Amino acid sequence: MKISATTCALSSALALALVACGGGGASAPVDGTSGPSAAPTTSSSGAITAFGSVFVNGHEYGTAGAQVVDDDTGATDNRVSALEVGQVVDVDPASTSTATAPVARLLHVHPLVRGDVDAWDATGNTLTIMGQLVSLDSATLFSDHRACVSAATNPCTPISDASGLALTTASGGTTTPGSWVSVDGYLFNSGSGAANVVATLVAVHDAPTGNAGANYKVEGVVTTTSATASSAAITIGGLQIDLGAATCRVNGKAIACAGAFAAGDVVSAFAPTAPALPAASFSPTVVLERHHLPVQTVGASVEFDGSVSSFTAASGSAAASFVVRGVQVDTSALPAGTSVPAVGDLVSIVGTVSSDGLSVAATSIRILRAARNVSYGFIGDDTGVAAGSTSGTFTLTVLGQSIVVSAQTRLADRSSHHWFDMDPQTNPFNISTFQTYLAASASQHLAVTAAKDSAGILQALSVTIVPASTVSEIAGPVDASPAPVAGTGGTPATFSIDGVPVSAAVAAIAFRHHGGSAIAAGDEVLAAGTYAGGTLTVGATRSFGNFVIDSGASTGHDVPLF
Repeated sequence: MKISATTCALSSALALALVACGGGGASAPVDGTSGPSAAPTTSSSGAITAFGSVFVNGHEYGTAGAQVVDDDTGATDNRVSALEVGQVVDVDPASTSTATAPVARLLHVHPLVRGDVDAWDATGNTLTIMGQLVSLDSATLFSDHRACVSAATNPCTPISDASGLALTTASGGTTTPGSWVSVDGYLFNSGSGAANVVATLVAVHDAPTGNAGANYKVEGVVTTTSATASSAAITIGGLQIDLGAATCRVNGKAIACAGAFAAGDVVSAFAPTAPALPAASFSPTVVLERHHLPVQTVGASVEFDGSVSSFTAASGSAAASFVVRGVQVDTSALPAGTSVPAVGDLVSIVGTVSSDGLSVAATSIRILRAARNVSYGFIGDDTGVAAGSTSGTFTLTVLGQSIVVSAQTRLADRSSHHWFDMDPQTNPFNISTFQTYLAASASQHLAVTAAKDSAGILQALSVTIVPASTVSEIAGPVDASPAPVAGTGGTPATFSIDGVPVSAAVAAIAFRHHGGSAIAAGDEVLAAGTYAGGTLTVGATRSFGNFVIDSGASTGHDVPLF
């Protein structure tokens, strides 16, 4: 039995991508540590989690006098309100910044990819854009800025997950571009076939018009170079970049493109016009060398987050080390007993720039989310918010589940089609306003992604206010107890996900794995229906808000459920 493509494409915001590929998602630390490190007087780089000022790496930076710098175009303005939750920014602290009162002077923005979506792999939960393999994880947010979303007549449905994106198609000699998106996130490359980017935000826009700016862009680690007397080229991910017509800059200075870049360098390449699609080659107008770190001054303190792409165990006198965003992190200066991460873990690093200006001697590591933590998704009404057990946290109840919300949970209000016209600084949704904001919201319907910490407590990765609805959803692995019961005929199938009972008519169940005929313990399942009396009920007629999708046995970490 198969669910229709239309129903899959409309499986709503909970198709929220509980994914393979590891990493991703801001949450309370899973290694037992608590709270952000006291590092706001250093340069800090990370995803924005909330506003009312700007929250980055668990710090609330004052932004009253801050400037936003577009590192691609050089444009500078004070439009902090134009930033979004999920965008990765580099924060330069002001001279007045302190550990207790962080203040931002500059907020640098530089999305890693801009271009048309060529492909989506639902199994691996990856997008292909500008030749880059972009991994979507449990805390990846989507935002839709297309004009049709807020149109007075015939408004379109906002895209809230990868299933709503258009893909590049070719027919009869005509190529139709896929959705145009801008992707923020972290560089990630652990070998052949691995994702190039772990996305924190996928922002959908109308296709750009005009030939100005950096409409099409790729930023990443150079894997190969080639040069002859008449041409030069580099490769980033799956994109061959011809430097023949480009202006190349290293350390801010124009330089001959032949020999300008080496394998391992982080480089941005952009142009005002699109490459031939699907993008395999690109002729940019400008190519820039980028810093691996927000600051590369030897001895400087830095703070940044990202997903671990490789790990080297301690050997002899050499301490363990790992790579985050292409930066080698040395663990020799860490306090005894500090947990070291594994490949795919999302971590926050505080450290000192080493003598090469490219690596970091870590003084603090927080594992924000382990790669193999089981993730869950919930869509339903907020039925309670209470102060958490630790300062600066709240316990949120959705579908009867208690979920801890912290300063590192990504908070967004998408309840109105005009959400992007609001100033999140004048109407802030953050950890300080969390309870009062929800109480005052016209919609109490929430989409929540969460992962369990080492104590088995659900920690929120993201909380998004969505339009009010009677449809509720849950996603995650099926519990072993009580044992799932296969329904027959008019008898519904019953099972539970993290203790939430589900009663589903057999006709509404679709199996996305070979040979599936009954839901089993450990299967990754997405269920949508009506929540009442503590049970999610799924009727017999499959529709946008009434279905069950069984993706098969869990592989031990997140899997896509749409």
